[in-house]
Amino acid sequence: MKKLLAIILAAAMCVCLCACGSDKNGPTGTETLNNQQQNDTGTSSKEEAIAKFMVTLVDQNGDPVPNTMIQICQETCVPKATDANGVAQFDFESTDGHKISLFSCPEGYETEYVGDNYIYLEDGITEYTFEITKK
Repeated sequence: MKKLLAIILAAAMCVCLCACGSDKNGPTGTETLNNQQQNDTGTSSKEEAIAKFMVTLVDQNGDPVPNTMIQICQETCVPKATDANGVAQFDFESTDGHKISLFSCPEGYETEYVGDNYIYLEDGITEYTFEITKK
């Protein structure tokens, strides 16, 4: 009985997967989406909508602060660790309405911008140097 049920479920799954394929008389869902995203320059509107943000974390001497979690928020917050150069990079769909803070302050440093205490970025800003103080 269990084998018969497994065969029936497998067959149903195959039918569902096949139904997701393209129609011989029309474009696939991906082709339709790509056609809808084309703009006058021939580039995808989705590609244009992605904004790259770069936050550099330094101390008061301008030295990078690596391995520190920074969060950049719009509707939701996205945390990322800084690399060896103190840089964290983020991708968002727009450049408006962002705020940043440290997820937590590294040991031996201090800043008021931790957790829910944010630095609010002006619209259009995609690069920011975040300075914290070494004790």
